Amino acid sequence: MKLFIDTWGWLDSPGSVSRGIPGLFYSSWNDQKGVSYTTDYIQDETFTLLFRRVPFKEAKDSLEVIDLAIKEGYLRLEPITDCGAIRESKRIENEV
Repeated sequence: MKLFIDTWGWLDSPGSVSRGIPGLFYSSWNDQKGVSYTTDYIQDETFTLLFRRVPFKEAKDSLEVIDLAIKEGYLRLEPITDCGAIRESKRIENEV
């Protein structure tokens, strides 16, 4: 099974990634061997919203939960930002 998680999939109100509905769902999802995906853009947006809406320690703890899930392979982070494409664009621009 596959699941794409957008920004609101990481947040609950009030609360953080590590508790509440997202935390319970994520734990159950892992037990079922589900594969979760998100993107670097969604990760950036999620971190921004967490640090804006919840106390610093809670936002930091949530960030660590997401990072750990990526490191342990439970969450796959799909890069949207393609540095190669950006470099190529700049190279072409300089040639003109």
